[in-house]
Parts: sequence; structure tokens; C-alpha cells
Amino acid sequence: MMEEREILAMQNGGAAAELPEAAMLAQMTEATEPSAAPRIDRLAITRQRTYTAELMKAHVALLEREVILSKNIDLFRLVNRHYYTLQSWHDANTGWRIQRSATVIRLVRQLSATTPGYVYDRLRDPGDFACLTWILWYAENRQLTGRGNDQQFLLSQLAEQISEQSRSGNDGEAAFDFRRPADRYSIQRALQYLEELGALQLVDGQTKEWVEQTADADVLYEFTDVIRSLVSALNPQLLELAAARLNDEGQTLQSTLLSHMVGDLFPVVNVRPLVRAWRALLLGPALFRFDDPEAFAELLAQADEVANELLETFAWLLDIKRNYACIVRASGMSGGPVTSLTPFGTNDQMAMLMCGAIREQVTSGTWPKPDTYGCIHVTTEDMNALFYAVREHYGENWGNEARSKSSRSLLNDVYKKMRQAGLLRGPDGAGDVLILPTAARYSATYEKAGQESKATSKSKSKTTAAALPGWEEAGRG
Repeated sequence: MMEEREILAMQNGGAAAELPEAAMLAQMTEATEPSAAPRIDRLAITRQRTYTAELMKAHVALLEREVILSKNIDLFRLVNRHYYTLQSWHDANTGWRIQRSATVIRLVRQLSATTPGYVYDRLRDPGDFACLTWILWYAENRQLTGRGNDQQFLLSQLAEQISEQSRSGNDGEAAFDFRRPADRYSIQRALQYLEELGALQLVDGQTKEWVEQTADADVLYEFTDVIRSLVSALNPQLLELAAARLNDEGQTLQSTLLSHMVGDLFPVVNVRPLVRAWRALLLGPALFRFDDPEAFAELLAQADEVANELLETFAWLLDIKRNYACIVRASGMSGGPVTSLTPFGTNDQMAMLMCGAIREQVTSGTWPKPDTYGCIHVTTEDMNALFYAVREHYGENWGNEARSKSSRSLLNDVYKKMRQAGLLRGPDGAGDVLILPTAARYSATYEKAGQESKATSKSKSKTTAAALPGWEEAGRG
């Protein structure tokens, strides 16, 4: 018993002796170590920054990529992870739907206005887009006729079907005839576009040999799951009505607002003005007051909110002028669906030189002043004379190919480039041209007269000095 009491006393005493030491150690720890609260705050801030950066990356990828495939593992997982947040944002701002499956994620963009420009640089001619639409029709038709389970097809069969269908009910329009080289090149570019999207894959053969009509050449293709997403977004009735308006040469210079073209026949066009503004801004190249005064007025009323939302969501800036608004991306960022001019390429240089010359014509009073929407109405004769003067002054700086072409051919190239960049519309059937206020954003000159531009040579000095006066030309915009 005595031994047990002594052992118990020693144990209690030992414990009592240890308490002050533990308390002192705790006090010393509190005095020497930083508080846990700041560490938690820093960790929370780091996590929030990471989340914001990831979400922004997902937003940009979803907008600037036609499709996101599962083989792009990291990006596919990133967008999937933030799917509900991304969809919620588009529900509130654009009304667009994110379509996703086990292999494909795609933002289905619906237009409020038909916009110039193109996403894919090599898909540029009307025949290319017509072939693309016919290929989607062919894919849908295979589904409807029960042949969709077999996704493989021969290029010769596709060409035959397109030729046959384009001949029926074309109201006098030229049908596709793939004996013509131009039509074969158009379908080649459309197929290549779908292949790069992941909607098609080459199984056997070489498309180039078929295009060059090598003896017995044929190509075996296979549709993928991506084609279903593209087909489901295609509205043939809406496309037909819009095409009828666009093909009317008397309407070439009019508003491109879709509701003006198709009326109230489709619910997709009956959207709120601010939603239309978001769509025009994100699809590019600009929202013009000329096209949609109501949406432009709503944007002006909520300019700060939209600018902040654009900056926080995409890290892009909103530039609003008197008659148009557009998105400004940081230098080096992907342009997405927006076609812009650069100092590289003769056609781009000619277009920028024409923009500067147009400004001089208006400033000097030679050409009429802009109308209430900031647009300038001129004729093809005016543009011809101006282009001849520009070529006379700067033509020595252009490449051999450009110098060997006629002025009429070069001017047609300039028209195409300026339409794609959202700088002009027309010419229409009467020979009239509409210069849009965005043309005032560009100005260019050569540093040394007579020095040939070598856009691909980085070792040589730059030959084109380009400026974006849009920041200070609010009076012109």
C-alpha cells in the first residue's frame, strides 16, 4: 500500500511539475511563431487567385475555340470543372448554351446580327461556306435516312450528292460542278476546316490527289461526334431567310440586325438589347450604332458594368466610341473570331493605307462628311480613284505578286479584306460603298519610300509603321 501511494504521489507530482513547463512552452511558441490567421488569409487569397485565373482561362478557351475535344485533356477537364459557373455567366449575358458530351464541349453561339469576317483564315470564299453547309446537310441526311451508324463515306459520293442537290431548286444560281477546279478547292478547304475541328478524320486516301484529279483517286472520310454538335446548331430555315436578304444587292449596305431580316419568325432573334450588345462585342468585329441603335444605347447606359465584367471575365478592355464599340485585347493574345489588320501581308497593308487615305479625303472636304451614324457613303468610282492614288504613291513597297496584278484585281482584294475586318460594306448592285466608322482606327505609312516590305524577315527593319488612332478619334467615331 505504501509503495502504491508513493508511486501515485510521484506520478501526480511529476505531472504537476510538468504543467508550468508546458505553459511556458506554449507562451514561448505564441511569442515566437506568427499567428495562424494571416497564414490562412494568404492561403485563401492564393486559392482565390488560382480559381480566378483558371475560370478566366476557361472562359477565353470556350469563346475562342470552336470545339474543345477530350483529347485536349487539361483544357477539357478545366472547362468541365467550371461548367456550371460558365453556363451561368452565359445565361445572364449572352443567352448561349454550352453543349457538352463525353468527348466534345462547344459553346453554341447564336447571332443577333450577321457579322463580317471569318474564324478560319483559309475558309474565305462564298463557295467554301456553301460546301461547308452542304457537308453538314449530308451528315444530317445520313442520320435521318438511318445511315448514320456507318459514319464513313467516300469523297466522290459526297461530291455527287452536293452537285445533285445544288442543281435542284437553285432558282438559276450556279450549281456545284466538281469538274471545275474552283469547286474542288472549295470542298477541299471545307473538309480541311472540319478535319481540324475534329468533325472529320481521314481514313484512307489523299484529298490532294482527288482535287488534282489523279486517275482513280478517292478519299475515305469518317464523321466523328463533333459533327452532331455542328448539325444540331444548324437552322436551315433561318439560314435560308437570312441568305435571301444578304443576296439582295439592294440590301447590302443596310443594317445587319437579324430581326430586320427574318422578322419575328424565330424566337432566337427576340432577345434583350444588352444581350445583343454582348453577342456583337464577343463575336466581333464591333457593335455598330448603325446596325442596332437600341442595343448600343443600352450598352452606353451600362458601360461601366459591362467594361468591368469584360475585364474580370476575359481580361479584355471595352472601347466605346460615338458610333461603335469593340473589344481590345492585349498584344499577343489570340484574336479569336475577330479578323483584324496587321502590318504583315500586302493586303493588310493596302487596307490600312486606304483607311488613312479615306481619312484625308474626309478631312480635306473632298469626300462627304460622315452621316449621323459615323458612316461615309461613296461610290466605286471614288474608291477606284483613291486606290489608284494610293498605288501610285506606295506601290513600290508591295511584293512582286501585288505589283503584277491589275488595280481592279487588287482593289477587289482590298474590299474583301476591309469587309472581313468590319471596315466597309459593299459595293452593292448600284456601285455604292459604305465606309464604317471603324476605318478611322487605322493609319499606316512606310518608313522608307521604295523599300519592299519583307514581313517574314525579322532581321530587317520594319517597313510599315502602323497606328491605332481609335483612342483619340472619338470625334470621328
